[in-house]
Amino acid sequence: MADSVSTNPKTPDQRLCRYAVRFGGRCQGVGFRFTSADIANHLHLAGWVRNEDDGSVSMELQGSAENCQRFFAQLQRAYSRLPWSFTVEDIDPVEPVPEDNVFHIRY
Repeated sequence: MADSVSTNPKTPDQRLCRYAVRFGGRCQGVGFRFTSADIANHLHLAGWVRNEDDGSVSMELQGSAENCQRFFAQLQRAYSRLPWSFTVEDIDPVEPVPEDNVFHIRY
């Protein structure tokens, strides 16, 4: 596992983590990608988010483990006041991409 985590040159004391995430539930047509991108950019995370044909949303999220945890907490908080909800169907660690430094929406 230690081999799949590298050091982020911008924050030498923190490990760079990357996760492949699949969301289910009501996550299309409700601003989910834009909310995700806004939160990720605010937390200085990198990666991408996109809608899938089956109604789910895929994402890769990269940054410090602490900021990735903050991302999920803030995303949950953003949707907690709404009448629909999403679920995290899968979350798996993947190899970080050190040159990836921006979060964007894929179409």
